[in-house]
Amino acid sequence: MQAECVRCLEPCTQGLHAEFSELYSFKGRGVTQVGLILPEDGNIEFTPLVWEYMSLDIPIKSLCRPDCKGLCVVCGANLNEEECEHQSYILEE
Repeated sequence: MQAECVRCLEPCTQGLHAEFSELYSFKGRGVTQVGLILPEDGNIEFTPLVWEYMSLDIPIKSLCRPDCKGLCVVCGANLNEEECEHQSYILEE
């Protein structure tokens, strides 16, 4: 999934992984607890189900890498790519 790093605002790729299981039943053989009945044609559309489970795995705060330094709060420089003059000033305060 394409995302934006919350620290440096650079685009990044996030992997998603979800595990799930669903139980479907035939109409004449009873209904499962959540009411998932197999359609007459035997075809199940999994797209909405997969989307629901994958959307639960989307991180709230995406990071390009765990040690991302982010942006300088004064000039906005990407601290992963360059050092700025404000870093020594900020650390002294």
